[in-house]
Amino acid sequence: MLKPAVLSSRIPFKGEFWKPCPGTGGGYLCCGYQILSPAQGCGMECRYCILQVYCDDPGPVVFSNYEDLEREVALKMAGREGPVRFGTGELADSLFAEPEFGLSRRVAATLEPYPKVVVEFKTKSTRVDTLEGIARPQRIVIGFSVNTSRMIATFEKGTAPLAGRLDAAARCVAMGFHVAFHFDPMFIYDGWEDDYRGVVAEIYSHVKEPGSIAWVSLGGFRTTPSLKKHLRRSGTHLPLFAGEMITGSDGKLRYVRRQRVALFSAMQDEFTRHDPHAPLYLCMESPEVWEASEMAWRIPQGLPAYLDKQAERILA
Repeated sequence: MLKPAVLSSRIPFKGEFWKPCPGTGGGYLCCGYQILSPAQGCGMECRYCILQVYCDDPGPVVFSNYEDLEREVALKMAGREGPVRFGTGELADSLFAEPEFGLSRRVAATLEPYPKVVVEFKTKSTRVDTLEGIARPQRIVIGFSVNTSRMIATFEKGTAPLAGRLDAAARCVAMGFHVAFHFDPMFIYDGWEDDYRGVVAEIYSHVKEPGSIAWVSLGGFRTTPSLKKHLRRSGTHLPLFAGEMITGSDGKLRYVRRQRVALFSAMQDEFTRHDPHAPLYLCMESPEVWEASEMAWRIPQGLPAYLDKQAERILA
């Protein structure tokens, strides 16, 4: 994994630090996540990263006015009822520069006074050792984005290898944290099913306590046409866009429905073999794909309610 690039911490953020996940529109189901953004950008250089076209400069920045984030959280949490699921990994890798800046530790301390809050720190790194000592680790989820070793080598240049991420997950469980796994984006290629099933088996060989897994998301590769155009300029769009893709109702390119259903059905089958109660969900998918993948039974009251129930289990 690449060492952290030089980060700027002199730039103040002038917008809202806390925003609800905007979803993707077009009728695809959103999980109701709440996004905190004390930093932006990443130095891991994943080929499919949307920050390449979302940000003027995708390099990592830690904003200088963290106190404004604290004030905003206090204001918006006042009078709020029910569980709140926060995450900081939408616009940055949560742990990429954690040993240097301690940002996730600071966020955990900011949210610690609120008993109905769960916060997830998403990462493709192994930089978890400095998290030890966080108060109430049982209310913290360390979320690992995972993929097959072949896809990590192909598309995730500066990230930790799969074995390293799973070793880190096991260390997190030993420290008292919950963990999550995000198979997003998943790719279609020759041998994908055996490879992805193998990743599931590896997870359970590292995490011996299924109850320590907060949730697992599944999402097929999808992105904006602007990323394809951006990568085409440098000739790096293949094999990322080599599969059979359509433009969805949200304007994003994604695999055709039958391929997405094949991905999700295989993963549900494999997870169920290891844990019949595995807390799976689909990220930004249509109700039709939930039905065709035989996963709609999981969300009778909707996806946010399903994940809020998982959060309540963590908080109990």
